[in-house]
This record gives sequence, C-alpha cells and structure tokens, in this order.
Amino acid sequence: MGSILNNEDRTAICRRIGAVTSGLAPRWGRMDATAMLTHLKLSALMALGELPVACKSKRAFQVFPIKHLILHVAPFPKSAPTAPELLAPDAAASVEAIRSELVSLVERIGAGPREGVGPVHPLLGRLSFREWGVATYKHTDHHLRQFGL
Repeated sequence: MGSILNNEDRTAICRRIGAVTSGLAPRWGRMDATAMLTHLKLSALMALGELPVACKSKRAFQVFPIKHLILHVAPFPKSAPTAPELLAPDAAASVEAIRSELVSLVERIGAGPREGVGPVHPLLGRLSFREWGVATYKHTDHHLRQFGL
C-alpha cells in the first residue's frame, strides 16, 4: 500500500490531483470534481489535526485486525458515508484553487512527522503518523479512481 509519507507515492498522487478538471464525471457517487477535491482538502486538514471531526465511536474498527484490514488490505467501498464535516459546504471555489490547496496540504503531510501518534480519525480512532500517511494515500487514490484518474 502506498503512503503520502513516501516521496514517490506523494509525487504520483499530486500528479493525479493535477489532472482533475471541472469537466470530469464520476464513475460512481454524487460528488462532482469540485466537491471531491474539497472533500479531499478537508480530509487532509483532518489528517493534519487542523479540522476536528466527530468520532463515530465504533470500537470494532479501532482495533486489530479490523483497523489493519481497513488501512492495508480491503479497498474503500464505493459511495460509503462520510463525516458531515468532510463534505463541501460550498463549492464556489474554482477547481484550480482547490487543487492547488490540496497539493499544498498533501505536501505538508508528506513533510510532517513519521513517528508518534497523530490526530483521531472519526472511524478508526487514534492513528499514528505512519497510519495517517497510508490512510491519506488510500483515501485520495480512491477518489481519484472515482474520476478515472
């Protein structure tokens, strides 16, 4: 599994983010390209600990082996529900502006700590910085695939 903490993986994800245009249609789900980029931007802020998101308190997802399976083995399900804090409240910004912000946030995550404990994930609970690197990569990859990238 890739990780935003890996330079090659991060560069590849940023290149794919750069290919998102407002005209792309999703293969599944209800988000358009702008909403998807905004969702990823808000998720990156959550990964950095700058956007608090209410915890779902699902203890089963926060312990081994379920947590490990979600992070490292199973693909993200299509059209899965997300935290309301991670949905675009207003998609008035341009794709270019959101895309640029997202790339900057991904680079910040990649340049951040690799050891220690990071912020709380709303479903998976407390994640290490390494786990956040994997989760951010996997989540971003999932949504880029949603748009054929």
